[in-house]
Amino acid sequence: MTINIIEKSELSSVIFIRDYIQFVFEGKKENFILSAFTMPSTVVKYHKYNLHTSGWRDALCTLINKIVKTSIVDEGISIKIIFENGDLIEISLKDEDYEGPEAAMLYEDDGQITVW
Repeated sequence: MTINIIEKSELSSVIFIRDYIQFVFEGKKENFILSAFTMPSTVVKYHKYNLHTSGWRDALCTLINKIVKTSIVDEGISIKIIFENGDLIEISLKDEDYEGPEAAMLYEDDGQITVW
């Protein structure tokens, strides 16, 4: 499966776990957990935030309860999750940004896992 399966899902929680973040999406039929091992950036109300920007965690949390409009994987570049209001989450897939063997993992209710 690709990342587009999360479209029309609602971001229900953002979980900060030591050196990675989990985004939990609730869909009508199933739920998804996207673990970001490369720290994501976000754009909220036309302002870009990253790990080194003041307010980054708060900006990610403002996306809770938002519905995913579009999700795109541009191999070798990034994963983008764009919400109905235009805000977005972006996880880099550039080799130089990897902090471990993978940048992100998507877990589906049925046990399928997609790794980038």
